Amino acid sequence: MHLSISNKILAWYKKYQRDLPWRRYSSKKDRHYKVLLSEFMLQQTQVKTVIPYFNIFYKNINSIEKLAKTSQLKVNKLWQGLGYYRRAKFLLETSKIVVNDFKGKLPTRYEDLIKLPGIGDYTAKAILSIALDQSTIGIDGNVRRVISRVFNVYCKNKISENVNKLLVKENSCLLMQGIMEIGALICKPQNPLCRDCCLHQKCKFYLTGEKLIQASRKPKKIKKLIACIFIKNKKILLSDKNNFGPLSGFLNVPLVERTKNNFKLVLKEKFKQNVKYSNLGYLNISISNIETKILCIKIKDIKKVDNSFIFLSSNQLQKKFISSFLKKILKKAEFTI
Repeated sequence: MHLSISNKILAWYKKYQRDLPWRRYSSKKDRHYKVLLSEFMLQQTQVKTVIPYFNIFYKNINSIEKLAKTSQLKVNKLWQGLGYYRRAKFLLETSKIVVNDFKGKLPTRYEDLIKLPGIGDYTAKAILSIALDQSTIGIDGNVRRVISRVFNVYCKNKISENVNKLLVKENSCLLMQGIMEIGALICKPQNPLCRDCCLHQKCKFYLTGEKLIQASRKPKKIKKLIACIFIKNKKILLSDKNNFGPLSGFLNVPLVERTKNNFKLVLKEKFKQNVKYSNLGYLNISISNIETKILCIKIKDIKKVDNSFIFLSSNQLQKKFISSFLKKILKKAEFTI
């Protein structure tokens, strides 16, 4: 049964696969780089969103050797708008390790891939399968959904067991992409196109007429922050330290978590002095999987700042990477760049 299902998937994929930029390559080396880049970009991001960013990134940096020599600033600028910037950081770190420790070639062992920054179980197996054509399948949301429905299995071990039974010796890279493609285009989370599916005659979900269980979306995390805006001599106070989660390591105005404590005490703790301020209003900004509710305040004066802060002019800021998060705060502060 499993072999016939694998053959059906391969036949369907060869006929209906989407023309995606990372599926077009000029050499084995180009294929490996494009798969690595696309897998990082596709983490938590939809294909249609990734395509234009992938094209721009590849146009500017078209090999892993060039990527390894690129500054984090340039990588971040090419990544800008795609979100989840830690992926860009990990991608650059991984490229340097591959170039320095593996002579520019992707590791061919799962044990080596899984140790690279930003690469987990799924990404490691996706690279082994799609780039290196090894007989393995990474289980993402699409693969999990297809396997669950076809075999009527829902626990992790049973899904893995059935995935392993589908493995083929040849065209392994096409098999994994085929399952993902069916999950993305046909076996959708809601309103699956069962009659168009090459597996419907063998699919237990379809044959038993099961009804979809409406998946409840996890509510976004909410983070309440105070954005402290201080401008002196046409320069704005910024820091790349002590920023929360997704903004860690990036330039930003000083951020303070809003709590029930007295604002003045919280600000005093941040700046180690009493500060006077005026409210500029609120901003709601989505960043990664977090909804931030930000109170923007304009600080009237700070007598002394420690070396974790810097003052930058508009011209100096133009030479730095500016996240969309910071851009919105600068606009609120009417600080033109």
